[in-house]
Amino acid sequence: MSEIVKKFGQRVKHYRTQMGVSQEKFAEMCGLHPTYIGQVERGEKNCTLESAEKIALVLNMPLENLLCRIAPANNNSIPNEIYEILIGMDEKNQQYIYNIVETIRKMIK
Repeated sequence: MSEIVKKFGQRVKHYRTQMGVSQEKFAEMCGLHPTYIGQVERGEKNCTLESAEKIALVLNMPLENLLCRIAPANNNSIPNEIYEILIGMDEKNQQYIYNIVETIRKMIK
């Protein structure tokens, strides 16, 4: 599958695990089959817009949050790479990285 499908699946998995919900329970909440959710999360299945909307509703977020910055970037690849790294981390580690970046930013002013 394409990189965009893989990134979308990674995001779904990230937010689902942040909810503390199993794939099976999440699939039930979305009204989708557990196998389908597994395939989406692994980047093996190209999610339909209707399914993506169901997923976003269960995650309690706008669909555009799941789609934001998943297309390959034409420029500014470093900020996009950093974003992809951060989106895969839990909130505690995101905060840790943020604090490091803020410290460095203050040093180079």
